[in-house]
Amino acid sequence: MNRQELNALLEKLHAELAASPQVDDALKQSLQALDQDIQRVLSQASTEAAATASTEAGDEPDINALAQALEAKLEAGHPYLVNTLRELMDRLGKMGI
Repeated sequence: MNRQELNALLEKLHAELAASPQVDDALKQSLQALDQDIQRVLSQASTEAAATASTEAGDEPDINALAQALEAKLEAGHPYLVNTLRELMDRLGKMGI
């Protein structure tokens, strides 16, 4: 999977959230935080030295933990969004993130 496909999935998740009138601000902020962390990891991974330094420093965000927390929130109130989030996390896993 390339970055464009990953960004397309993130945009799809954002669009689905925006289309749902029942989505609260906390959920939107959680998704935004996940999005920012994914973008940061992807930008660091594009430069091998930066990715190595990040891994050694241990400052890489735990994207899986953030996604799992977001998934739990979505399952409770917005189960139709869970598939998109799971697809996103599957693609990240295949990328080694």
